[in-house]
Amino acid sequence: MALTERFPRVPILVATLLICLISLSAAPDAQAQFPFDIVLTVGDTTAIPNEVNTVISVYLDNFNDTLAGFKVWIQLDRPDLIKFQTSSGTATDTTYWICNADSMGVCLDSTLTTPIGAWDFFHITTTVIEIGNHDVSGTLIENWEFVDSRSLSGLGFDIAVSAFANMPAPPETPGIPPQQGGLLVKVLADVFDVPDEQLERTVNLIVQHDFIDNINFSRPDGSSIGILYEPYMDTTCWVCMAWCGQECCDLQKQSLPPGGDYANCDSLAIRPDSSAYLDTSRVILNDGSLTVLVPDPYICGDVNCDGGHLADISDLTYMVEFLFGGGPAPCDPIERGDLNCSGGGTPVDISDLTYMVDYLFGGGPAPCEVCP
Repeated sequence: MALTERFPRVPILVATLLICLISLSAAPDAQAQFPFDIVLTVGDTTAIPNEVNTVISVYLDNFNDTLAGFKVWIQLDRPDLIKFQTSSGTATDTTYWICNADSMGVCLDSTLTTPIGAWDFFHITTTVIEIGNHDVSGTLIENWEFVDSRSLSGLGFDIAVSAFANMPAPPETPGIPPQQGGLLVKVLADVFDVPDEQLERTVNLIVQHDFIDNINFSRPDGSSIGILYEPYMDTTCWVCMAWCGQECCDLQKQSLPPGGDYANCDSLAIRPDSSAYLDTSRVILNDGSLTVLVPDPYICGDVNCDGGHLADISDLTYMVEFLFGGGPAPCDPIERGDLNCSGGGTPVDISDLTYMVDYLFGGGPAPCEVCP
């Protein structure tokens, strides 16, 4: 029997449809392929005491959505070790409100709104802020139109970074399409003078998510990524502070019912509401750390830091250039050049050069050998 008789030809169109159906049924869906929406990781790093401009890197994996905006709040658990770089400034904020209930021209209940559309009144506030120091060069948000960082505590022991790819006015700036392993932003910190004998030398860099106002990732349409809502019934208590016959002349909203019992309220307003929270099964936040290293002990006489033993001809040349030719000072710490341990306001001087010459050519004592 011919092969074509055992397996009759299937029309090309039908065969194509069958292949497509098999492929669709076998292919995993996007959620199975990408179990997370966002993975944010604060990198681990090290520094030495008194180091400035220490870079703390924050990395991003976004799997399913284009990221067009975010706010991330990082806190320190060891403010005795490091501090985020900040500088003082002022911020002027204007908020717009809709009045929900009023009495005799006084608004008793209001809702925050946007300046686009109807509003009843506004507030202008000016506050002193601590502006953070961040670096976007070479990052995913290098060309974004708005990037801001602030210490919400005002002490530099935390940093909140907010950024938007595209502001309302032109040009149109795209967000970050799905990618993995990108450098999102760099924030700068300064290290304190941590004593060598201090044992606990690691500060944890914690991504705070308990306060939903300070953690958010958004798509280009403004919708949030990984935000869920817990429904609840919101009960508002109103108490009449003054009666005019059978009518209340002064009805005031209470933050808590009198005596803790809503039965003591003169009026109640009950309406459904919800509270937002971050879905930490879809948005993964990985804390980082910074460890302050114990500096290697310096070699007295190794003024050019070439790692040589005590002092050699290259160190002598370096010292001559420093003292007479305008060359650089002995590398940190400058006590490397204080060979005779004279100390004082100028620990390195001509006497140290003489000491080095005597050591190299005259059989004198080794650098710092005479130190107590």
